[in-house]
Amino acid sequence: MDSFEALIGKSINEVTLNESPNFFLAPLKYSLKRCGRRYPATKYRLVDIDYFDLISFSELFKREAIMIIWYDDEDIITDLEIYYLSNDFDILFKDYYFIKKAIDNGEAHNLTEGDTTYLGAARINEKVPQPNSDRLANKREFVLKKKYLQKIINEMGY
Repeated sequence: MDSFEALIGKSINEVTLNESPNFFLAPLKYSLKRCGRRYPATKYRLVDIDYFDLISFSELFKREAIMIIWYDDEDIITDLEIYYLSNDFDILFKDYYFIKKAIDNGEAHNLTEGDTTYLGAARINEKVPQPNSDRLANKREFVLKKKYLQKIINEMGY
């Protein structure tokens, strides 16, 4: 993997990023508003949700920090930040529990990203069975929502 300092100014497409046992590596694209403020262009995908074998919260967030590799609309890396997710574990856990409860109650088909604050259950257009229900539900993945990434951007002062 390239040294982190050497990433600034490179194209995101030119670098190889390997997972770290200490933190999530998150290449995140941002755009600029007319006033010059940043906003996240995408949400950050964590893992697919298996309705019949749901990952535990502690396993989902076994890494307490996220190394954000910010890149712009021209795919050039502009900044690197480490953000400690553990600062927001109370809200992330509340969101996780809401999603878990819906799955356990056979209501996965009713989940929307708007139901939660920072951790979302993003839809994938494939239908799969779910526990405790005869209805098929869209497959989903755990994501850090754009709203949460915007909070991080705001706290970093961009």
